[in-house]
Amino acid sequence: MTVWLRRLPLTAAGGVVAALGIAAYVAGWQLGWIELTVVAGGALVAIALGAPFIVGPLRLEVVRTLAPERVMAGKKAQAILQVRNASESRISRRRLEDRLPGQRVVIEVPALPAGERRQYSYKLPYEQRGVVPVGPAVIARQDPLRLFRRAVPQEKADTLWVHPKYLPLPALPVGFAKDLEGPTSDTSPAGDVAFHALREYEIGDDFRHIHWLSTARVGSPMVRHYVDNRRPHTTVVLDTRRSAMEPDQFEIAVQIAASLAVSAMAASQPFSVWNSDGPMAGKTKPGTRNDVLDRLAAVQQDGQHKLKETSLQALRTETGTSVVVAVSGAIDAEEMTLLAHEAGRRARTVIARTWPPGPTFPQSVPRAKTIDAQSLEEFVAGWRRFAR
Repeated sequence: MTVWLRRLPLTAAGGVVAALGIAAYVAGWQLGWIELTVVAGGALVAIALGAPFIVGPLRLEVVRTLAPERVMAGKKAQAILQVRNASESRISRRRLEDRLPGQRVVIEVPALPAGERRQYSYKLPYEQRGVVPVGPAVIARQDPLRLFRRAVPQEKADTLWVHPKYLPLPALPVGFAKDLEGPTSDTSPAGDVAFHALREYEIGDDFRHIHWLSTARVGSPMVRHYVDNRRPHTTVVLDTRRSAMEPDQFEIAVQIAASLAVSAMAASQPFSVWNSDGPMAGKTKPGTRNDVLDRLAAVQQDGQHKLKETSLQALRTETGTSVVVAVSGAIDAEEMTLLAHEAGRRARTVIARTWPPGPTFPQSVPRAKTIDAQSLEEFVAGWRRFAR
């Protein structure tokens, strides 16, 4: 009997009614109480009348589109559902449910003639950074007493990527990682690192750069145009230990990491991003702009290793690093001093702190620049002062 009940599409209320009917019938039969058998009969009638409401085909053609699939936190997103009666006959009204974390979106679809289409849309949660599963959509049917409920999946689940907020940051002064065979352009700063092109002589050019063969062929002085194509390689180390900062401060830290990564990509500069457990982007884990932002959207506070250990491991792996930015919160003075001392030997070091500065947080340490920020905008302002 128990197995039989489990196979039925009973709701919690339906299960209670069925169990009550069975118990009342057994007790009434054993004790000879007519009242209990009447209760059992009423429960049986309710079950019998409710069952036909969930019988019948429930198929609909449902196509979901997320607009957009990726969105910055705070920007709007929505799901668009295209519902079509793909059968050759008219169907009765349907209850369409789409699932979101912690909630269900209910859409009442009216009766549709054969081939008719309807479109529905609803807002998606977009305020908080994260990975939001959307769906699967189901067609549900239940009886008026809600004793039975039958749900048939109609559409696969999709994923909404809510990226962390980010702002553009200016590039740091030229780094020390030379790329002698790398890209050059007319806008590259003049220097003596890489040959870019031949051009006409201008007042102030070094006579030693005159290209005599081209000068003789053209008939006017031509010089070799050298540029400085040394590009700063930024390595961002995001502290993901739970003990490092509160969730609100961690969100700011993720925003800082995203801003540094996006700005480096916009300037076509090499970069890498690490968290307390390893690389998220860089030499050993390449990826596009969306790949990096997707990983930052999903990052959680579950790291194990200390910030100094992770930073040094990142510098050993990302050998071209010219500046390392360690983003943390409640990093104590001793750890910060050790981090600045060790990392400062290999690259320019910036320590971004999203925790209020206090007596245990020195305003500055040797071999490192510190930026205290309680918002992304404060960090951007501090970074701009540093990048001058």
